[in-house]
This record gives sequence, structure tokens and C-alpha cells, in this order.
Amino acid sequence: MLNSVIVIIVCVSLATSIFIEIYAIFRSQNYKKDYFILMQAMIILYLFGYLLELTSTNAEEAYTGVKVLYAGASFIATFAFFFVADFCDVKIHSVLIKAPLVLLSFAMAIVMATTKFHHLVYIDYGFDSTYINNLVFTPGPLYSIINTYPAVCLILALVVLLYQLKKWKTKYRKQILVFIMCIAIPFVADGIYHTSIIAGINEHRIYFTPISLAVMSLFLYLGVIRYNIFEIISIATVTAMEHIREGFVLVDENDSYLFSNPAAVKILPEIKKLAKGESIFTVMYWPHELDAMKSEQIEFTTLDEGIKYFRASVSPVFSKKKILIAKIILIGEVTDSVKLMKELENAAYIDALTGIYNRKHFYELANADIERALRLNQSIYTAMLDLDFFKNVNDTYGHAAGDIVLKTTAGVIRQTIRTYDLLCRYGGEEFVLLITDLDAPEAFSLMERIRENMEITTTCYEGLEIKVTCSIGLAKFVETDTLETSIRKSDEALYVAKNSGRNLVRIFCEQESPINKGLS
Repeated sequence: MLNSVIVIIVCVSLATSIFIEIYAIFRSQNYKKDYFILMQAMIILYLFGYLLELTSTNAEEAYTGVKVLYAGASFIATFAFFFVADFCDVKIHSVLIKAPLVLLSFAMAIVMATTKFHHLVYIDYGFDSTYINNLVFTPGPLYSIINTYPAVCLILALVVLLYQLKKWKTKYRKQILVFIMCIAIPFVADGIYHTSIIAGINEHRIYFTPISLAVMSLFLYLGVIRYNIFEIISIATVTAMEHIREGFVLVDENDSYLFSNPAAVKILPEIKKLAKGESIFTVMYWPHELDAMKSEQIEFTTLDEGIKYFRASVSPVFSKKKILIAKIILIGEVTDSVKLMKELENAAYIDALTGIYNRKHFYELANADIERALRLNQSIYTAMLDLDFFKNVNDTYGHAAGDIVLKTTAGVIRQTIRTYDLLCRYGGEEFVLLITDLDAPEAFSLMERIRENMEITTTCYEGLEIKVTCSIGLAKFVETDTLETSIRKSDEALYVAKNSGRNLVRIFCEQESPINKGLS
């Protein structure tokens, strides 16, 4: 009667294990399922061997069942350890650790299968059907070692799981708890079996471990179905993510971290420190633009080794029942594109030689500044600066030297004026300024500082020192003026400065205007 009950239990456990194996092979696309499939295959082999032993009628039939049982048992703990390590992202060296453990499992299976010839595992064996049909035996010198090895592997797996339990968050801890229970149940059952043998209270050697595997199968079923142990990341996806240039970040429906590829880690290095299930928003330097996690394109910048520009998109992932289960964040660097756009903008707005505004953009900004200053009842001045005898520089030192002098001049003016004063290269060696919110003495003093700074500035070119002075014309903007008329008045004041000896600042005066004096 007991034998029949255990046969039924083992058959149910075997059927459950086969179902989980089929589910893992055909339904799951998780890239971490391979060792799980191997582990389940060995459990099936183990249970089948035990079923053969339970249904045997003599010692040889029971021994055949035990050989099949041990062929599976030798590998269950090995593949369980590999799967747990892989599932918890703990790297195990393939040559130094994995290969020796697999070879050791093979050796144990072979030693068990041939023990009737060398008697290293069983010195002798017989058949007992008093309570259940099972093989009875006298342990050999390697029996304890063969049964200790799986325990060592399972202990290592438990250590990895317990360590990861502290790191993973929320529902992902439940996945680990399922595995801890799955490993603990047969581990405890095997310990009870061997303890009972040593204590002499299990003289018929009723084996508890296969029965415990039935309970373990229920926990595995719970983990696979209820807690989604095999998640949405397929091996093809992971392989692709390893090679694409875009950053790939996967979070669950609660914005908890699941996975990221190397490109994402390169963009946001701190993401590699995240534990599975931890909020993605806890990443140091996480772009605040992504806090909303909306399904749209988002742009952000980083300052790692210079400013870099990125464009991110958030895409929801839905189950077949249209339930949100995850979000995919794709991040692409667009620094080159942004820089190209800025260069194109600069080409439209900036003078290529001096790096200051060109005339066209200056007019756009200056008109806006004039409107604002008039609205605020602020004074407005325009000024035109021209380099004295600049033609001599080009004739004496060459146009390359002249270009450097123009760059130097633009730099001197920018360093002298206020940050919100407008400056442009008007043409050739002429520069125009728009100054607001200064009275006449202050505006004149600012122009004088520019003139003085130019006078003491030396431009170095191929070992030569070039000194250039400038003349400046200043004009106050009045209500009847436009930007063009005010600049024209500055030009007339500049004409007066040049005709007065150069290296001077002159303020526009109607009586001194070259037009009024008949000068052309």
C-alpha cells in the first residue's frame, strides 16, 4: 500500500516536472533558462529512475533504477548552482569552476553505474519489498563522498541566493524565496534520510528525497507561473542589446530596474550599481527630464568629459491582456547632430573669423534691445570702432597677420564691455556696439577704456609684435532714430575722430557732422 502511494506521488511529481520543463523550453524566452532546463531534465531523470526502483521486482531491476536515479542526481545540484548563479548575475568562471564540476558529476555517475565491478559505492546490494520496493546495500568508501557533493553545491547556491536576497527589491525577492524553498526542501529531506540511516531508525532505507521533489515541483510551478521567474527578456534581445550603440534600459511597471545594456552603462555609469527591483530614479545623475517616464522623445545632456547631448524615448510593454508590464527606455547620443546644428546656426549668426555676431544677427538682437530700453526709459548708444592704418598691417605682415589682429581686437572689446552689451563685426576692420542704460559720461568712459586697452595690446605673429590703435565714434540714440540712423551717426563721429588725428573717441555732434560740413 505504501509503495503504491509513493508511486502515485512520484508520478505526479514527474508529470509536474515534465510540464515545467516543457513550459521553460517552449513558453519562456528568458536568456537565463538554459541551466534551469538542464536541471529540470536531471530531476526528471532522477524521478524516472526512482520510479523504476519502486516498480522493480528484484535486485537487478532495482539497481538499474538506482543507476538512472544517480545519473540524474549527480547533475541536479551542479546545474542548480549554475542556474542560481546565472539568475542572480554572479559570474562563474567556465574553465576553472564550471568545467571541473561538470566533469566531477560525470565521474560520479560513471562510478555509481559501475559499482558492482569495483564496489566503491556499494560493497554489495539486495532487494527489499517489505514497505516499499527499494535497493538495500552496504555503503562503500565513496558512498559518503558522492552524497556529500550535491549538498556542497546546494549550500553554495543557497549562499548566492541569500546574498542576492539582501540586494533585490520588492517582488523580485519573492522569486529568490521560491528558489530558496526549492533548494531547501530536498536538501533537508536528504539530510533527514542520511541522519536516519546513521541513527538506525530507517533500517528499510525509505528514501525521502524523491518525495520532497514532489513538493519542490509545486514551489517551482508557483515560481514559474505566479512570480514570473522567466521574464520578458529573450536571449536574442540580450544579444542584440549587447551590440547596439543605443542605450537600452528595461524597467517594470513600477519603474523598478530590470536590465540595461553596456551602451546604457556607458551613458549612465551609476546604473550598473542598481539592484534588480530598485527604483530607476535612485540612480545618481539620473536625468530629471526622464522622471515623468512618458511615451515621448526627451532630450537631456550630461557633463562627463565635456557636454554631451542625448535623445531618449520611452515605450510601454503590454501583456496579451493589455496590462502594462514594463517600459523600455532607448537612449541615443545626438552630440554630433546638435553640434552640427549649432555650427549651422553659428554660420548664420556668428562672424567666422572673430567669433562675434555678424551684422545680420546684430541687427536682429539690437532692434529687440532698443525696444526694451525705450520701454524702460533707458539711454541707448551706438558706437563704431575702426582700426587705424589697418591696411598697413596687411601690406607689411600679410593678411594672415591681419586676421589675427582682428581676432585680438574682438577679444579686447568683449573683455572690456559688459556681458549684455552687443558687439558685431560690421565689415572689414569695423566693429559696431549697442550700449544701453549708461549716461553720456559712462558711455564715453567705456569707449575710452576700449581705446586704451587696444593701445596697450600687442598681437604676436610668427615672432613679431604688432601694435594697432583704434578710433571710435559714439552716438546717442534719440526718439527719431532708427538703428540704421544711429549707426550712421556713429560712423560720422568716427570720421571726425580719424580726421582729428586717430586713436581718439568722439561723440556725435550735429555741428561737427561731415554732412553738415560738406565732407564726403
